[in-house]
Amino acid sequence: MRNLWLLTRFLLKNGLGNNQKKNGKKKFGNRTSMYLILAVCFLPLAGMLFTLGKEMYHMFAPLGQGTAVVDLVCIAGACVFFLFGIATILSVFYMSTDVPLLLPFPLRPAEIVGAKWLVCLLNEYWLVIFFFLPILAGYGVSGQMGPSYWITMVLGCIGLPAVPLIYSAVLCMIIMRIFKNIRNKDMLSYLGFGMALVLAIGIQFVVRGMEGVQAESMINFLSGQQGLIDIFHAIFPNLVFLAKGVSHGSFIYILFYYGTTVLIFAVFLLIAQKLYLPAVLGMSEATAEKRKLTEAEVRREVRSTNPVKAYGRIEWKKLYRTPVYFMNCVLMTLIWPVFFLVIIAVSVLGSSGTAAFMNLFSQMTGRGELPLFTLLRGDGPVAVAVLIVGCVAAFISMMCLVSSTAISRQGDNFGFMKMIPMSYEDQIRGLLSCGIKIGILGSLPYILLINLGAVIFGLHPVTLIYSSAITVLFVMAVNYQQLYMDIAHPKLEWETEAAAVKQNYRAMFSMLIDLAIGGALIGLGVLGYRVLHLNIHSVTIVVMVILAIVTWVMRNLLFTSGARMLSELEG
Repeated sequence: MRNLWLLTRFLLKNGLGNNQKKNGKKKFGNRTSMYLILAVCFLPLAGMLFTLGKEMYHMFAPLGQGTAVVDLVCIAGACVFFLFGIATILSVFYMSTDVPLLLPFPLRPAEIVGAKWLVCLLNEYWLVIFFFLPILAGYGVSGQMGPSYWITMVLGCIGLPAVPLIYSAVLCMIIMRIFKNIRNKDMLSYLGFGMALVLAIGIQFVVRGMEGVQAESMINFLSGQQGLIDIFHAIFPNLVFLAKGVSHGSFIYILFYYGTTVLIFAVFLLIAQKLYLPAVLGMSEATAEKRKLTEAEVRREVRSTNPVKAYGRIEWKKLYRTPVYFMNCVLMTLIWPVFFLVIIAVSVLGSSGTAAFMNLFSQMTGRGELPLFTLLRGDGPVAVAVLIVGCVAAFISMMCLVSSTAISRQGDNFGFMKMIPMSYEDQIRGLLSCGIKIGILGSLPYILLINLGAVIFGLHPVTLIYSSAITVLFVMAVNYQQLYMDIAHPKLEWETEAAAVKQNYRAMFSMLIDLAIGGALIGLGVLGYRVLHLNIHSVTIVVMVILAIVTWVMRNLLFTSGARMLSELEG
């Protein structure tokens, strides 16, 4: 056990790639400030969940099932921590670069797994603080609970992620031990992304399906014979102790929960001792096969080209050859319409939306009261179209993480940027080319397609010009700003590729800046059209001119101050 605690301390200090050899106090201060900013950004969500907890108490308490709220929160927490834990376990247990460094040490597999599991557990507590603690707090306020409830609530939240995370770890170790074909980092990355995608779509179906459900029906579904609560108590046997301990403020039940959790953890270490080492020794970096190029292939591949184009091509190859970068920076930007189509389809199929739409269509075409091809004539539809285009362009530009992580993704290879005979301005142009192209590909075709369909229904054709200009300017301005922020505060020290993207909180801060800029411009347009009653075409042109000025300023700032900071940056 002594080795387990020592290794846990070591991983907490160094396992996330936060080496503080240089300017340790400054980096600690910057990181603390970033966490505080993110905490403030999550406060509105926590407030909404707090209100949800209060409303759930008022809905269930009159039926004598107030404690079902705690059961439901525990079940939801177990599911979330189990599903999110799979991706975390795969990343920390098998994909981290410290694995080959730890194996030669005189450490038992159970000690390595136990230490890594504790690190994963601590990383899950941000979900507890911002998602589950507010719901239970709202429940406690509405129920006017005593001090024992609040103490057991905190103790319960501390222990809630433990058992689901153990289940995730055991499942991952069994899969990695049995299926040899997925023992490489690329396959694990694609597997984790696919599971997250299925989970996101499944949540949409569940949420839409619960709309309109009465409280009595929900109680029967949760607490009836062989209800949801009984099913999950069978899957997580000690979860009943946690739910009763929190809902009744009983320290005895909490003690039972922690005692059974310790026993489950001990069994987990015994399983890890047998399963972890054979699987992790068979890990490989990728599935690509090495082969020798022929002379004709060398002549075809090696040719002179423009340096900026060549640099951009290299950056693009890094993006699509690294699964983590491709899925988080490229793929999500390009497939976003799928999520909207799923939401729309679920809404229509889950309600009387189809009948209502067909009824409206019949009224438009049959009675002649609202001709089909003149439906969107006038300034109002143009204003709505411009507003939607602005929101979509801002959203897609922010979600594209290519430029906001361009320098951070270099990592240990940042020295390459210092050594090659190429100016920093040209390197910036090469990096920008990828982000701008992907941002435009992920937004402009869909926007133009929707607007083109709207033009058929009478929308003014000039909206196509407005849409193109606003989208391109938004994408360029956001990429200039994001790359500048990444040059100013890069995350060059990381253990895994995922850390450069998913744990790069500076990229999220850059997204907040983009959100403020986009919100200000959209608000300015709404003010001019709705409050000052100006012509929509004049308002749109003014907003586009302001956006063009912002883009020009950000470009000059990037190629002057950004290039200078890049030259002074130490790898």
